Amino acid sequence: MHTRSFFVLAAIVAALVVPAALAAPGEPVASASGGIHWTIPLPNAFDVEVINQPLAFNARKYADGSASGHFEYHQIVEGTSFNFNLDVTCMNLYDGNRAKIGGVVIQSNDPTVPAGSFAWFQVFDNGEGTSAPPDQSSLIGFGDETANEAFCNSPNLPRFGPWDVQGNVQVEG
Repeated sequence: MHTRSFFVLAAIVAALVVPAALAAPGEPVASASGGIHWTIPLPNAFDVEVINQPLAFNARKYADGSASGHFEYHQIVEGTSFNFNLDVTCMNLYDGNRAKIGGVVIQSNDPTVPAGSFAWFQVFDNGEGTSAPPDQSSLIGFGDETANEAFCNSPNLPRFGPWDVQGNVQVEG
């Protein structure tokens, strides 16, 4: 290869290399995933009966503190069905089995929670097998980006719940 061709090829390769700051964050240091639903009868602290509302989620946290993933939530309020799709923006683990996950709404059919809003929840992985207690979850909270980040970064337990869920929660990290 001619020297000039080598330098041109080297310049092309160098231009294609992604700078470290822009590279993918690498392998996750923690993760949480699950497919759950819960039923919460009346009376309860928020005076709303929750019947078989599903939540599916997959979240990852990286060494640099960033998070990625997705969650989908479906709820029925007074006979009206609402669906939410969110991208994970924050995740933290607490107590070895508890994940707090938050994200930005990318799709919603609820006019009070438009795209760009934020939502969060926390789940408890209580083990596997018939002798393990049921996994648990808080309900979904909605608000702005500041509240979302404050939720993820606080070790506090949920104000309401947690409630036993049907399904499976996996927390690792």
